[in-house]
Amino acid sequence: MQIERNEIRCFHAVVEAGGFSRAAERLNLSQSAVSQAIANLEHRLGAVLLRRGNPPQLTEAGIRLLRYAETVLNEERETLADIAQIKTGALSTLSLALSPATNARFGIALLREFSERNPLTRFKVTVAPSREIVHGVGDGRWEVGFGPLQHTMPDYFTVYSCFSETRRLMIARDHPSREALKRDPQATLRTLPLVTSYLDEAPRRPSGDRLRNAFASVWEVSHMELRLALVAEGKAVTYVSNLVTDLPPELEQIEGLPFSSIERQVGVYHLRHQPLSQAGARFLALCRERWNI
Repeated sequence: MQIERNEIRCFHAVVEAGGFSRAAERLNLSQSAVSQAIANLEHRLGAVLLRRGNPPQLTEAGIRLLRYAETVLNEERETLADIAQIKTGALSTLSLALSPATNARFGIALLREFSERNPLTRFKVTVAPSREIVHGVGDGRWEVGFGPLQHTMPDYFTVYSCFSETRRLMIARDHPSREALKRDPQATLRTLPLVTSYLDEAPRRPSGDRLRNAFASVWEVSHMELRLALVAEGKAVTYVSNLVTDLPPELEQIEGLPFSSIERQVGVYHLRHQPLSQAGARFLALCRERWNI
């Protein structure tokens, strides 16, 4: 046995309005249609719900059904109200991870424009190393990632390439090994540490580790300003994106190596087979509009 939603609505309206005719007016139905709905409900339940009168009186079974009807209809109203707010961007959360360089160049402008368009949307925004973002979006930590793309992105992502980025290998101008780098850059680099934002766990590393092997060691420092400070003080070398404009004046690019500069595409991506939230879809639309993709 199943209670039909239209019968519940009629029953609740009769009790709330205090009569069949007033309930019919409220529901924009004929009085006979309301009476028939209540009769069908009572027949199917095998119980009298209302003692006819002016106003009708609830029986014990009717009192119990009224509690159920109020729960169902209140839940319906709340659900419809929530959906209406979600459609406007409220009650939705933008779960986004930005790479440090992308954040440095575009983070404030993007979030400012997004918040102006969607003032009721909540934010959960993280700045993280690019490869960690790829893993984090794949693991469900963030809904949307925005940063440098791997040469081969996992096929479970939908990817939109936005712009290109050049990462330049930098060293302090007064580093003691600066002159040696000019004479024999490859041999000299093998005596220097590389400070980077994120070092993959061994099972996640790509097969070719040649770039890591070009340096004495690798230091993993997730904070970009700290990486730049270490290099400016002559402790290591690092790659710096051309998106970062506020560089310490002590830094200069190391020239003459096949990997002195690395070109990469930067884009926004999310899980292919998982529907985006309203907030995620609106952020993606903003990026596609801004970079004409």
